[in-house]
Amino acid sequence: MLPGDYIAMKLSGEITTSISALSEGVFFDFINNQLSKDIINHYGFSESLFPRVQDVFSNHGGVLPSIAQQLGLKAGIPIAYKAGDQPNNALSLNVLNPGEVAATAGTSGVIYGVSDQLTYDPQSRVNTFAHVNYTQQQKA
Repeated sequence: MLPGDYIAMKLSGEITTSISALSEGVFFDFINNQLSKDIINHYGFSESLFPRVQDVFSNHGGVLPSIAQQLGLKAGIPIAYKAGDQPNNALSLNVLNPGEVAATAGTSGVIYGVSDQLTYDPQSRVNTFAHVNYTQQQKA
């Protein structure tokens, strides 16, 4: 789980993820719109290790009553968004449309470029992520 997946699990008791989160770990196969069997088989992982995959903007569970009480929140508040840190950074910079580019610097330096084409670097020098507004209908 990515940190957002873990936090949502602690809040809701439910384990889910998104294509955006899976793509940051290279666990998503964009061509076949599924977990990457090549990666899973290469490392000998069982598909049962992976949580239910849902859209970035969807119901990933509700805040448990016990957690809500501890935090002073209303029980059942929906957890309605989950993505990886790099797509989240691009979202915060309003980099959402093909052709838009931005950069951030911190513990890592990242240049974001949004494309409407399914592309990747065969030499793995550049990471390819599913953006927060990615849909499976967008695949090439």
